[in-house]
Amino acid sequence: MAADDDEAWELSSTLVVNRRGQALSVQMERDLSSTQRLEIELGKATRPDAPEPEQGLRLRSLWVSPQDLGWGLATKLGVEPSLDGHGARQQALAVVSLPLAQERLWLHANAGWQWQRTSGVGTQRAQVSTLAAHWVWTPQRWAYVEGTRTSDGRDRLLHLGVRHWLQHHKLALDTGWGRQNGNEHRGDFVAINLSWFDLNF
Repeated sequence: MAADDDEAWELSSTLVVNRRGQALSVQMERDLSSTQRLEIELGKATRPDAPEPEQGLRLRSLWVSPQDLGWGLATKLGVEPSLDGHGARQQALAVVSLPLAQERLWLHANAGWQWQRTSGVGTQRAQVSTLAAHWVWTPQRWAYVEGTRTSDGRDRLLHLGVRHWLQHHKLALDTGWGRQNGNEHRGDFVAINLSWFDLNF
């Protein structure tokens, strides 16, 4: 989040491809203040068995800044639109970030719950957990890895790749490979993401 500019924007586009199809997502983020950020994601897939596009509305709140105490704590509240006759999915997550090796290595852990109303079943709840890390390989290249799972087996994902800074802290290209083993989506995929940071309109 921006500490000195409460009106900064970020814009990113992500293409995810597997053997069955593609999904394209666009994400817009805006700093509401130095501690709150609003995220909006819109996406579309070419086929039902293609990768699931990122969609939804999220509010991220920063409670502890790594710059102040050497570690970070944030929360995420989000809602995703209804898909395939299911109700909207809601999430509440806590995020802990820890810098190591003179801030060349960052570890991130997410944990929380998600709820979704299903016809004939009612509201289903599942635990969500994510472990992630990124390593500052060089000032122009970062390596990253993340793993995500839900207790209901819907989402199980491993994703790793490299971030290339085309313009440092302004424009970045992420290229990665991943594997999904969840109940709804399975198989390998390739992801390409282009992100613009610190935009002012």
